[in-house]
Amino acid sequence: MLQTVTADTTQTLTDRLRADSLEVVQTLSAFWTELRNPNLWMGLLGTLLHIGLVVLLILIGLRVIDRAADRWMQRVADLPASHPRRQRASTLANLISSTARYTLWAVGLIMILSELGINVSALLATAGVAGLAIGFGAQTLVRDVISGVFLLFDDTIHVGDLVRVGNDVGTVEHIGVRLIKVRKFDGELLMIPAGELRIFGNRSIGFVRAIVEIGLAYEQDLDTILPVIERVASEWAQAHRDILLEEKPEVQAIMSFGDSAVTVRVAVQVRPGEQFKAERDLRLRLKRTFDELGIEIPFPRRTIYVREEKELPPRRIQDVTSEKVTFDKEPPETD
Repeated sequence: MLQTVTADTTQTLTDRLRADSLEVVQTLSAFWTELRNPNLWMGLLGTLLHIGLVVLLILIGLRVIDRAADRWMQRVADLPASHPRRQRASTLANLISSTARYTLWAVGLIMILSELGINVSALLATAGVAGLAIGFGAQTLVRDVISGVFLLFDDTIHVGDLVRVGNDVGTVEHIGVRLIKVRKFDGELLMIPAGELRIFGNRSIGFVRAIVEIGLAYEQDLDTILPVIERVASEWAQAHRDILLEEKPEVQAIMSFGDSAVTVRVAVQVRPGEQFKAERDLRLRLKRTFDELGIEIPFPRRTIYVREEKELPPRRIQDVTSEKVTFDKEPPETD
């Protein structure tokens, strides 16, 4: 009896192995037959050609956009770096190039997935829901992007502008949709998200003033020193007519009374970006003239009076000419 059961089990296992082997052979045969099918290779070749064509069109489109941006920049290359047309062209050229890359590659990816037989509609719907969820979690990023777009359309800042952000002053090197890069004078590069650039000062729009403040000693006669300052400022203006935006500098006196000096100010309108050199030149001319004429630029000083206390003053005094006022009791309430 035991031998009969063992024989039946062995026969069953043998039949199963034979059926599995036959199925594997049939699968491999079908696969080999499919591989030998010319239509498969033609379809695969057509798909690869479509994908290659999409990538080629994207590269050609980016190349055309970059060349157009370069030609646009070449038209304004002869203008000064602070000229509004050159700044606007540089800003928009960078923005258009970066936006074109994001857009064309996104569209190309969708077309490639469609060629591979992936359901793009379902993928876009899923991406929309995921993007909504990510948007709630990345509100700062969305705010930066939206602020950057409006900042570019407002045309209030350009590449090459000298700007003040908080206590930092620097030159704008890059303006993107999300990030703005400002280079300080010491070489430090500030990375400022567009959403954080809410209040800033632009020193490259319209005009700027070169301002030089001068401290003069109290003992000297301002009526004789102010004409000297006006003469020096006028001589400087005659030598720098190319950067002036008004006829002559203005000498303003007196701005303040300090501990050791009175402050006089010289102010003149100049072209944006020229104020620092103008201030240095004015200070140098004034210093040389003051040295020649013996005009003193005072140093901080303090006068100390020393006295000997022989008798302390009385703690309480009584003015016999005034009415007697008593503070021991509270004054009566009145309506």
